[in-house]
Amino acid sequence: MKYLIIDASLNGTGIRDEYNGGFIFPESLGLSQILINKLNAWLCLYAKEIYTGYTNIINIKSLDDTGLSITKEIKNELRDVKIFYFSDATMKKTVVT
Repeated sequence: MKYLIIDASLNGTGIRDEYNGGFIFPESLGLSQILINKLNAWLCLYAKEIYTGYTNIINIKSLDDTGLSITKEIKNELRDVKIFYFSDATMKKTVVT
């Protein structure tokens, strides 16, 4: 079983290995191109918020809602995986079932 964390860390791929560390390229997991595109677009939007210092609470909530949605889509596309969402803005980790 793989343990993955979806997060928007700067210079990351959006997907980390929970126990082995390091980022995982979404393409290596066999995710659909549509989902990879969503993930990459979300990463770009989150980076903009990071650079502003997380000053807009409404944007943060929207970005985290989108991140959770993407996490659920990844969970649906992958088998034998335990997946978490990590909010870089709030530093909270959520198990996605």
